[in-house]
Amino acid sequence: MSLPLNKRDFDVFLSYAHKDQVFVRQLYRWLTEHAGLKVWHDEVQLPGGSLLATDLGLAIGRCRGILLVASEESLNKGWVTAEYNCAMDERANVEGFRVVALRLANADVKNFMRGITWIDTTGPDLDAPMALALISALYPSNKLPSPAGARDVYVSCSWQAADKSSAAAVCSELVAQGLRLVGDAKDQQGFGGGDRVERIIASCGAFVGIVPYRQDLGEVRRDSGPYKYFLREMDIAASLGLPSVIVADPRVSRGDGPDSHWLRMETDATACPEAVTAAIAGLWDDWVAPSAPQYIFWALDLDSPAAAAGGAMRRLVEQVGGMPVVIGNEIQSDSLHAAIMEKICNAFLVMADITDDNVNSCIEAGMALAAGTNVRLISRGKARNPPFMLRAAGQLLGYADTAEQVGVLHRLVRPFRRRILNSEL
Repeated sequence: MSLPLNKRDFDVFLSYAHKDQVFVRQLYRWLTEHAGLKVWHDEVQLPGGSLLATDLGLAIGRCRGILLVASEESLNKGWVTAEYNCAMDERANVEGFRVVALRLANADVKNFMRGITWIDTTGPDLDAPMALALISALYPSNKLPSPAGARDVYVSCSWQAADKSSAAAVCSELVAQGLRLVGDAKDQQGFGGGDRVERIIASCGAFVGIVPYRQDLGEVRRDSGPYKYFLREMDIAASLGLPSVIVADPRVSRGDGPDSHWLRMETDATACPEAVTAAIAGLWDDWVAPSAPQYIFWALDLDSPAAAAGGAMRRLVEQVGGMPVVIGNEIQSDSLHAAIMEKICNAFLVMADITDDNVNSCIEAGMALAAGTNVRLISRGKARNPPFMLRAAGQLLGYADTAEQVGVLHRLVRPFRRRILNSEL
């Protein structure tokens, strides 16, 4: 039985031919040191040894995805072919497993890599366009609506193979209504991560819970293992006064509270009953402005290319984090300074690029620290100590070029990301 993605040790399995190891070593360093990913690499995991054919599936089964470095050399090697075939089996059987390919020197991959797209390398070194494309490929693409103007709905459901049919049907109806579906990322700590789940729910304007029938337990309580997280999320939504739709299997009843308002739908149903469809259709009008919307405030030199609205860097941060990005020069208000301070203090995350000790970025980072906001610092150049008053933000990460900047931004945002279900349906 395959391990769930959230219990796997590595983010990526690195598949390549040893003739390409000069490029691969550079790639491995970027993935681990700059992008902050855990990578299964035979030079590290199998020093001086080799992977037996019988162990290949086990190794890939410890990873959330595979990165294939495709060259003329690697395509002619039996190991890379075996790893590709194993990865495609994994993708077919494990929802969310990613298969990404980098093509070196225009290698002929069309016949080999059927069913996946690839990223073309543009030279012997990893550059910014390749870095952007690679990180983007490791995440499901965010489909419309965009984070900035979306109506976010928190969805509490199961994606276990045995009881996810009703969840998929309900979520498809929600997407059809133009709503953006938010949950916690699969490999995060959930309720073990402090108030993380509560904050995500508070960032949404409505709540939908889909309760399956499982393990012959018809009565659900806050202290019953298979259902306690469903009920806890429902209670949080109720405490926030969020418009809610609860869809439960007819065999399930709540033993520690009312359930007369629950709508009923069989766990294995693939289409929503009329009453469920009608309730979902009403969520657009019932939706309320979130009490605590989540967004990333990016403090940086406003003349930087990264500050451009709609730019590639910004799109990547929004894709990884599942949140809109706010930059100070886009805020409009008669009391502009007060409005910027409010945005900084209420942000879920403040990323501050303090290259050359940029005064405005340092001030904005200081405001965020004083407000108790999550703050992370980066700067062009080598890693160094930040100015004294900003040291409470922790390590300052340096970057030498734009490719390294892409990796560092991913490393900073990734721990704060949310799950956007639209891109998974």
